[in-house]
Parts: sequence; C-alpha cells; structure tokens
Amino acid sequence: IRVLVAGKEPIEVVKMGSQWEVPARKNYAADFAIVRKVLVSMTQAKVLEPKTANPSLHGRLGVEATTIESSKGVDVLVRARDAEFNLIFGNIAQGQYRYARIVGDNQSWLIDQNPDIPIDTSDWLQAEIIDIDSGRVKAVTITHPDGETITVNKASEERPNFEVVNIPQGRELTYSTVGNGIGGALNDLDSEDVRIAIESGEAVTTEFTTFDGLSIVTKTIKEDDANWVSLEVTPEETGNNEATEIIGRVAGWQYQIADYKVNLLTRRQEDILKPLQDEAE
Repeated sequence: IRVLVAGKEPIEVVKMGSQWEVPARKNYAADFAIVRKVLVSMTQAKVLEPKTANPSLHGRLGVEATTIESSKGVDVLVRARDAEFNLIFGNIAQGQYRYARIVGDNQSWLIDQNPDIPIDTSDWLQAEIIDIDSGRVKAVTITHPDGETITVNKASEERPNFEVVNIPQGRELTYSTVGNGIGGALNDLDSEDVRIAIESGEAVTTEFTTFDGLSIVTKTIKEDDANWVSLEVTPEETGNNEATEIIGRVAGWQYQIADYKVNLLTRRQEDILKPLQDEAE
C-alpha cells in the first residue's frame, strides 16, 4: 500500500510473510486494523452516482491528480502480485460518503465509503507497546540520573492503593493515592512513533515488578521536544509466554509516548509531595 498526500512524505506499508510492516520505520509492525479498513474501503466501495469527468473540475471534489506540492485528496495505490489498483479519495460528502476517482480515468464518482486514511507514517504503526494492569504490579522504583529515587509498592494484590516508600521526614503526599498513577503507568501504554533504540546515559530508569514474576524496566530520555522510551522485560521463570511475546515486540526499539505517561514514568519527589509551609506561603 502506498499513500500520497500533498505536503507529506509518501507512506508505504508492505506485507512481509503474514505481517504488515512500515519500511520507513525500519519495518516496524503496521496496525492491521488500519490496513484492513483501507483495503476493505477500496474493494467494497459501491458507486452511488457518477460525478464530473471534466479534469478542470476535479479540484472541486478533491479528486485531482495528487502531487507533493498540491492536492486535496488522498491517493492510495495497492499492489497485489502483478495487479494494482489506484484510487484518489476526495472530499467528504453528506458526512458519510466520499468523492473518488480511479487514477487514469477522468470519471469521478460518489461512493458509499468514507475511510479514515492516516496521512502520517507514524499513524500506520501498531500502537500498543504494553498493557500491564496496575493490579498486577507489586512495586515501582523510579531512578533519575542524579540519583533521586521514588518507590511505590503494595504489600499484596488485594491492596487497592500503592504506598509511597520513605517519605522525607516532615513532608506529606499531595494526596494519599498519588502512587496509583505511577503503579498504573504501563496500563495501555501506546506509542505515537517508533525508532531503533539509541543508548543514553541521561535516561530515567523505572523498574516495575509484578506479583506474577515479571520485571519491566523502562528507560526514558528527552530529545528536543520528544520523549523516547525503551523497555526491557525479564521473566522470573523461563518459558513465560507473555514475556517472550513482549520481548519479541519491544526489544531494540524506542517509542515516543504521550506526555502524561512520561510524567508518570519520570516523577520526582517534589511532584508527589505537598510544598513546604514556607514555600506555600
């Protein structure tokens, strides 16, 4: 699949064996749900009515020829063995339909499909990195490059809340359950972009241990306006299928993640403690 949109770098998604991959991201896995949605919209589209066949009017419908410099439409090319199908999806019509035109044919159409086609390479990537429910987490320790640490833990799985360990004398937590956010930081952790992992000595290291024998270490670095996270997963026992699956997906990669997740993975003591009285005044 190749996608062209004016002002954007071309997007390519290819099928390698049974998996769809994104070459521009070192063949990282593509989101099959997105791939399927786009393919289905092309193969199952039905014509509702013909529209203009005059090329000078194609721009009004957003189905003019797509170039990097100018165009309103989304040009999608699908190659399958020796065949290919090239369709330009134009403007949305009536909220649920779309104007479209087969490349090489001046006739435009109103079709019964309105697919949401990602126009940025990163949006084609498989988003899920890891999903560890906080109920499974036994302890979390955040270690900053300057040596500052925060540890939260639970004495048992039945405990609903995490306790913050070693609160400095004379200080109070901002609220009693502040540790729960840290404990749940790996719940629904999704990526916004991905790259080959780059080592950095300035990483914030966050180690999660679970009641069922997993150790998950995240390393978070900041570069310009982006935060990148890598993961290392170690099972307590060999033959852990969950650990094997996670390692197979995340080993060697760094992920750009949402700011609020970065905040949870890199919290400092002052983020979870009430201000000192003189500071508050």
